Amino acid sequence: MNSVEIPAIPSVKRERQETGAEALVRALEANGVDVVFTIPGVHTLDLYAALERSQIRTVLPRHEQGAGYMADGYARASGRVGVAITVTGPGLTNIVTPIAEAFADSSRVLVISTCLDRPYLGHLDGRLHEMTDQLAVVRPIVKWAHRVMSAAEIRSAVAEAFRQLYDGRPRPVYLEVPLDVLRERTAMSDPLVIAVPPAKPDDHLLDRAAQLLADANRVFVLAGGGAVSERSSQLLSQLASAIGAVVSTTVTGKGAIPDDHPLAIGAFGYRWMPDNPVSELMRGSDVTIAIGTGLGARTTAEGTMPLPSPLIHIDIDPLEFHRRYPAAVALRADCAEALAGLLERIEAGFRPRSRWEPWEIESVRQQLLSVTDDSARRYQPWLIALRRALPRDAFTAHDMTMVCYEAVRAFPVYVPRTYAFPRGFGTLGSALPMAIGAKYARPDRPAVAICGDGGIQFTVQELGTLAQYRLPVIVVVFDDRSHTAVKRAMLQAGVRPRDVDLVNPDFVELAQSYKLNAIRVSDPAELERAASQAVVDTSPWLIHVMLGTEA
Repeated sequence: MNSVEIPAIPSVKRERQETGAEALVRALEANGVDVVFTIPGVHTLDLYAALERSQIRTVLPRHEQGAGYMADGYARASGRVGVAITVTGPGLTNIVTPIAEAFADSSRVLVISTCLDRPYLGHLDGRLHEMTDQLAVVRPIVKWAHRVMSAAEIRSAVAEAFRQLYDGRPRPVYLEVPLDVLRERTAMSDPLVIAVPPAKPDDHLLDRAAQLLADANRVFVLAGGGAVSERSSQLLSQLASAIGAVVSTTVTGKGAIPDDHPLAIGAFGYRWMPDNPVSELMRGSDVTIAIGTGLGARTTAEGTMPLPSPLIHIDIDPLEFHRRYPAAVALRADCAEALAGLLERIEAGFRPRSRWEPWEIESVRQQLLSVTDDSARRYQPWLIALRRALPRDAFTAHDMTMVCYEAVRAFPVYVPRTYAFPRGFGTLGSALPMAIGAKYARPDRPAVAICGDGGIQFTVQELGTLAQYRLPVIVVVFDDRSHTAVKRAMLQAGVRPRDVDLVNPDFVELAQSYKLNAIRVSDPAELERAASQAVVDTSPWLIHVMLGTEA
């Protein structure tokens, strides 16, 4: 009997598929995201389903404002991207303030929000969380905003978001995903990661800058937030030592050089005044290196700060050049790359004729710290006590409050990425959630929130986040039962103070109701002992500092 050959049925290769939510989570993983700050809602259920199969941790704040500040604190403490995810509508509007702060202070924050299904966009049909144009709400406060319109687009959109975060000036970006795109299936493909090399300076401009240094007698350096990174800080210290330059910092530049470096004067203060002792060092120099600072209106008191000329201006954002001070050399570059290039030329012999001596700088530093106005007398003893209790690498998040204004010059910072202050937008309530985000970024470092009694009540509910995760963050609340800065401004303007005195909770009892450790202190020595104990503990603490009200 003859056998009959049965033809083989060709195999059909099945394309592996995934949902838009799964594609989004895999893209975040590929770009190094290890934690997201998010409050779940019915609009993010698909994302949460995808996160179940991911190594990315979720941290639950008590308000989206907290999520935004936590992502910002994570970014500031690590230099990496802090990620916050919100639901449609009110979730996004709640996070707008901290994202505006991140924009003003040049922080790498990625905000991801859902929006209504594609057919419903732009319509007001009475659907949950609908808005006329959600994307338009966030555009003014981010560097880049984009809405994906298909699941297949998510891979490239996330890659572009991260490219925007690392290319040029670091500012927040926003990605919006319609609900039906999260559910839509698409072909699975490898996530896309776009490498962004640091911006290198132009060699001939470096040569010109080096010649200016060689022609100079002594050099003054002003370092801003763009110079705050591990590599930039190391190179800046080397440059200062190599040429005997004196280094001052802006508010956001604290940490760009250790404040106990023999050539560092520290931050000149919260705002520039004509009688600032640092002006003596400016007058004694004949060239300025401004690095990582836009020399903004508040930093320079509308351009009245007497920076020595010529100016070598180094910044990643070319829009900052020549705005208030003409630059003899404008170097658009990553600060570390520019410093490395200058050091090569200095080592080749391009050095100024003279140096600042440490004793000269120490004399001015003592003048800067011996200012005896009311704020200095009131707050410096507390700041000295707190600084003594903390290790050099402790991260401190400072709120917009009187003690933190004084801390700009009186609270030394020794390590880059260990100081945060809401300088640009000037928000209240950032310190507690920023410290939480920083602790997730650098669990090896103590994290401390320095708050006023008014400011902390903007985000005091994030004590619940500390309680839920038993996160060892130290919260120090300075309590004078008043919005003191506003009260002073009213009095100076001849306005009768009103709506500035506060009825506060018992902060110790409030913290204890969350099962947190809490203590009340009434003098700097007690604060030092309490903070020293909290640093070595592995659980959260609240320290309530009773200041008493101003007369």
